[in-house]
Amino acid sequence: MGEKSSIHYIMSHEKIRNLVFEDWEKINLLINQGPDIIKQYFCKLWEDTRQELEYVDDIDIIDIDKQIKPDDFKISYSVLDNGMYLFNFIMPTPVIDYGQAICLTLVITKKIPRLFTLELGRKVNVGDCYFIGEWEIDFENNNYVHKNYGTIDEPVIGKFVGKINEILNSEH
Repeated sequence: MGEKSSIHYIMSHEKIRNLVFEDWEKINLLINQGPDIIKQYFCKLWEDTRQELEYVDDIDIIDIDKQIKPDDFKISYSVLDNGMYLFNFIMPTPVIDYGQAICLTLVITKKIPRLFTLELGRKVNVGDCYFIGEWEIDFENNNYVHKNYGTIDEPVIGKFVGKINEILNSEH
């Protein structure tokens, strides 16, 4: 076996990110159809990813046997101080913790959608912490960049959304 990965990681760091930035029409349709449809779609996307990876020999997929149901995903939305809509996609509990996204948050802006992540990590001499990141498109090099905005102490979605609100307000 080669490197280790997980469906959870691929979903949050590739599949959902690509859906937001490469298939806006699809994610917009899902959002307009409501949380239950989003959960069903994410569940199918998980299963499709599992099937794609089932016979890959050079990557050890540690959650290949994990069964996911639509209700393993939690979906919520709110409106930020500046009137932008925000959608939280809370992921199923990961098999391994570090580097796994607990939540992906989509913010609908006037220019381009923004996708924030809340991931469990570890700092030397500190221990567990929760990193706030953001996926961006690097148009010049035609790839994605993952920015880091620091940490919060606990994975409380309200605190995460508060930090996103601070980030967005500081840009204006």
